[in-house]
Amino acid sequence: MSQNTNYTKAISLINEVYTQDTDIIEHEGVSISKELLYAHRMVQTLAMFKPDATEELILAAHCQHLYRWEIPRKSYPMDRKGYHQWRTFLYSYQANKTALLLKEAGYNANSIEQVTFMMAKTDLKNDANSQTLEDVVCLVFLEFYLDAFIEQHKSDSEKLKRIIQNTWLKMSKKGHASALQIPFTPESKTIVLEAIGS
Repeated sequence: MSQNTNYTKAISLINEVYTQDTDIIEHEGVSISKELLYAHRMVQTLAMFKPDATEELILAAHCQHLYRWEIPRKSYPMDRKGYHQWRTFLYSYQANKTALLLKEAGYNANSIEQVTFMMAKTDLKNDANSQTLEDVVCLVFLEFYLDAFIEQHKSDSEKLKRIIQNTWLKMSKKGHASALQIPFTPESKTIVLEAIGS
């Protein structure tokens, strides 16, 4: 089976899993699951940020939130420690389940290891593909989800500032340059510039 056939089958399996996400939202007049829309945004942003991305990196972008709905945030304490515990568990949980899916699609062990390594986020600063994936995660957050996040946390300006600063710290210089090209709303742009400049 050719790798291109593997990829086609993998995307089909991935999209089938996304149908299990029952959080359906309206986007541009179409009903779509929340996490499938996120996956589309990840892949589109990756294509602009790194047009020559490897097949494994594209798959990792597709799978960034795959199965996330199975482990809701509220299953861990609703504090910062609980959040980090939840995210740490999710990384390995999603990576392990994605590995089984990619194996079913016909990928070899090396390709599967590359995808799951990126998803596990264990070596961002030393692995170029992992860093690229993290840059794309941050860019998607800043472009598509920041406005709602700001609205949600307006009453806690320090938390808002800290989250934006932490997001910025995760990014590479190339990621920073791309982030500054995002067409932010005036309010969001002001908040971002204040956070990263302090």
